[in-house]
Amino acid sequence: MVILSAEIFKLYYPLFMEVDLFGTLIVLVLLFRLIIDSRIRGQREFRRLLVWEVILFISEALSEGLLNHINGDTYRLFILFKSMYFVACVLCSCTCFVYFEHCRNSTWSVKRRFAFWAGIPVYFYSVLVLLNIRYGFLFRIDNAQIYRRGPSFEVTYILCFAYAAAMSARSLADAFRGENYADRGYYILLGVFPAVPITAGLVQYFYPSLPVMCPAMTIFSIIIFTDAMEQLIYTDPLTSLDNRRSFLREIVIMMRNLREENRLYFAMIDINDFKSINDTYGHTVGDVALVIMADAMRKCAYSRRNRPDVCRYGGDEFAVVLSSADEGEIRRYLDDVVKEISVLSDERKMPCRILFSTGVAVWNGKDDPGKFTAGADREMYLVKSKYHSR
Repeated sequence: MVILSAEIFKLYYPLFMEVDLFGTLIVLVLLFRLIIDSRIRGQREFRRLLVWEVILFISEALSEGLLNHINGDTYRLFILFKSMYFVACVLCSCTCFVYFEHCRNSTWSVKRRFAFWAGIPVYFYSVLVLLNIRYGFLFRIDNAQIYRRGPSFEVTYILCFAYAAAMSARSLADAFRGENYADRGYYILLGVFPAVPITAGLVQYFYPSLPVMCPAMTIFSIIIFTDAMEQLIYTDPLTSLDNRRSFLREIVIMMRNLREENRLYFAMIDINDFKSINDTYGHTVGDVALVIMADAMRKCAYSRRNRPDVCRYGGDEFAVVLSSADEGEIRRYLDDVVKEISVLSDERKMPCRILFSTGVAVWNGKDDPGKFTAGADREMYLVKSKYHSR
């Protein structure tokens, strides 16, 4: 059991307040920045994470402020703020896990109800917190008006650490998969990130009077935000696919690391009659067409074990590069994209069909990226000219 005495409270409470207030202000600045720029990957999940962090910091400060003044009038307020703090801890961990899955482009993250299923432990835990008000198995105030940890207090830490461990394990596993060699450094970074809040959580578990969780979570959020901003340099703002600059960099890496049994395939894709879509239905519908194209390419890529890299090459042009021993795989991928575009167009009630022309090139092991992509570009325009001559 851990008892927070009046002496310890007097020593650390102002520090708790100052640290929590400072952390809250920083997180609010990040939250405001996200509101005015929503282009980063997994922006909605990251915004939720910051909101729960604000609730975490404020509830911690308020509950600590009431700790030495618990009486009949303040008891209920203390229980309320402390319960909010416990739930916010687990919700921060869950939301962070969901955000990391989006960063990893996992097959889970594209499922509609992924966040719901990931949050199932949180729902059960919230019920546990409500029951704690009566039974005190997480925390309680004894007859001497002293805060004590309950016999099941560690459940909170177990859940938080479980989410963090899942984040690290899945990210590090991705880092050492052959198809992810181009992004290995990024996945390693994602795997190491959770070490910051985990370390802070352990310190605050053994030394609960030290306000280390708030600074650690604030630093963690700043690191994630900085990384997300860096990703914008290589991301197309409309479709959230890699841009041309990033894509060509990936091709160079794939050329250098191509396995002997594999060949490198590149496909250039151009939406047919895109100008006509803009002129007939407006640029808003044209943007929706581009997003549908991107979503279809992304979803079909994520569903494959041998995942291709896709990008918005420029305008209404998209591109995909795939390392494979099967020369028919790139064609099957393109066929799947056609089917997925039809499904997404129906779901989003597009007033026109989205068709595309494509050209495919195979790397000969010698050409630079410019010559490699030019072959697919020539074939694509040949196919496009036949389409317009009908």
